[in-house]
Amino acid sequence: MTRLARLRCALLAAAATIGGCASLPDDAPVVEKLDADTGLTVARLGRPVEIFRETIIKDPAGRLAYLGPFETNQMGSRELYLWIAIPMPLTEADAPPVLEVNGDTLTLGTPGRKPDFAGLARSPYKIPTPWSAMYYYRIDQAVSKSLGAAKEITLRIVEPGRDGPVGTAFAATLGAGDTRLADFAARE
Repeated sequence: MTRLARLRCALLAAAATIGGCASLPDDAPVVEKLDADTGLTVARLGRPVEIFRETIIKDPAGRLAYLGPFETNQMGSRELYLWIAIPMPLTEADAPPVLEVNGDTLTLGTPGRKPDFAGLARSPYKIPTPWSAMYYYRIDQAVSKSLGAAKEITLRIVEPGRDGPVGTAFAATLGAGDTRLADFAARE
């Protein structure tokens, strides 16, 4: 075998090895990625769950809220979180959203408003709009299992209106083919 042939074989083997280590695409139900800034491994949904606004508004950017659980792992120390993005410029003084799963209100605790609440440098999910209000909740396995069994999800929020506070709801019905939350909850 000539020197050039050996070099080609070595390059082909290296390319195959690197390709075999590639991460799953973002459209997989659950993906794991390394956060290069913090060294944490982050497991999350390939894409967050879209939750539709029940009242019609003119601006299409404000029609969807997003929800996605994620897990951080630092050398075997795992923490579960829930990320919620609401398409409105809410302040720290505004009440956080209320999450209902299959008609039951989940107790989520006090949220953080920045990714550093979960020890991250940036959001684990792509931020849908720059003015979205972000919420990061530390959750337990019971909340993760409730999300995994979700057929209906509702987010309720009170937003400032011209004539005072207005209650707004975002809702989604998950079809039988959407197993993202169940797949995430089933992870060990």
